[in-house]
Amino acid sequence: MLFLYFVNEPNNKTTFLSYSLSSGEHLAEKRFFRHIWHFFRKVFKPRRRYLGWTTHGNRQYRYFPHHVTWAQAQRFCESQNANLASVRNLGEYQAIQRVIYRATFNYVPAWIGGSDKGYWFWSDGTPFRYANWCRGEPNNVWGMEHCLHMNWTGNRCMNDIPCHNQYPFVCVRKRR
Repeated sequence: MLFLYFVNEPNNKTTFLSYSLSSGEHLAEKRFFRHIWHFFRKVFKPRRRYLGWTTHGNRQYRYFPHHVTWAQAQRFCESQNANLASVRNLGEYQAIQRVIYRATFNYVPAWIGGSDKGYWFWSDGTPFRYANWCRGEPNNVWGMEHCLHMNWTGNRCMNDIPCHNQYPFVCVRKRR
C-alpha cells in the first residue's frame, strides 16, 4: 500500500477527500490535494500547439491541419495571400518540418507546392532546384502522381502522390 502524505499530515483538522489506491484510505486532505493538483498541472502542463505564421529568412510559413486536395490547399493559401510552400534548399525544408512539428508534435505528411506537368515546378513560380525525394521517387505510379507532399515515411522525405488525395498543408508568403 502506498500513502502520500505531507509533513505533519494527516492531522484530521480539515475536510477530507477520499483518494485511495485499493483500501479506501485517504491520501491527502482537500487543501493539500489542491496544491498537488496545481503542482502537477504546472510541471506536466500540456504543450500548446502553434498554428501562427513562422518566419524563416525572408519568408513566413504556416501549417493548416485541414485535410484537403492539393488544389484546394493552393486555393486556400492564395486566399491568405500566400502559396503552397516551395522549398529552395535544405534549410527551408527543415524550417517547414519544424513548422509542422510545432503544430502537430509529429512529422505528419503535408502538401507543399510542387506539381508536375511533364516537369516539376513550384506553385509560387520559384524554380524547382531542390528536392529531398524518397528513394525511388518521383515514380508517378500509374501516371497519376502529379502533386508533392513531404514527410513521407520514416525518412520524412518528398513523395509524388495523386492530387486528389487529402492532406494538411503548409503555406508560404513573403515576410511581412
